[in-house]
Amino acid sequence: MSSSYTAGHVHPSSAKSLVARVNPSVKLLLHLLCMLVFIFVHDPKTACALMAIPMLLSVTAARIPVWTFVKRLSPFLILFLSTTWILAAYGKGETVWWHGGIITITEEGLVKGLNIGLRMLGFVAYGALFAMTTDVTLLALSFMQQLKLPPKIGYALLAGFRFLPMFREEYEQIKSAHRVRGVARVPGLRGKLQAFTRYTIPLLAQGIRKAERVAIALEARGFDGSRNRTYYRELKPGIYDAAYFVLLLAMHTVVWYCFMR
Repeated sequence: MSSSYTAGHVHPSSAKSLVARVNPSVKLLLHLLCMLVFIFVHDPKTACALMAIPMLLSVTAARIPVWTFVKRLSPFLILFLSTTWILAAYGKGETVWWHGGIITITEEGLVKGLNIGLRMLGFVAYGALFAMTTDVTLLALSFMQQLKLPPKIGYALLAGFRFLPMFREEYEQIKSAHRVRGVARVPGLRGKLQAFTRYTIPLLAQGIRKAERVAIALEARGFDGSRNRTYYRELKPGIYDAAYFVLLLAMHTVVWYCFMR
């Protein structure tokens, strides 16, 4: 199996894992509950332990390579470091660790910075774990079947998501067409603004045409919300959902017993 990964599909290495087999709606609700736990934590040690849960799940229950998962989080590591530094150096506190010029590093500021930074990383980690183990088609079906999302909205959202890769291809085609026709690129900010206009207007026009065609196709096939729909592929919560719930509950219980009680 190819190791390439496309957004909206399950990561190849995670295709047969426990997390990938969980019902998308159940998985989403469980992850939201796990994120909610971070809000009530104000201790960096506990937040770090909670942050380790999605990391461990990605490697064990989801079978995602460690480096692949870390790369997904890497853009937010810079935000974590900057948030921690700003609150540690400029936040209010009484216990001063170091002072120099306008910078005063306090214990209270550092603790607050670590809490907020780890909380943000925890949200991102659960989001990345969900995205890399969930197929967008199954997600739409689950929303319609378990969460009772109207089919006309569910399929419209699914079609819109499928447009994203197409926009990228069309963007590359427009760039190639401009190069073939010898369109000169003006350097500097002015050139970027001109390029933005040249690319945006054709993409917007094509997007409107595609959206109109999809709307007509949905109405022609009865996706107008006027009747109940049947589904070729039915999704129901099962043993994998229960196993994932028990696993999350057990890991959070261990963290609570070691750090929070």
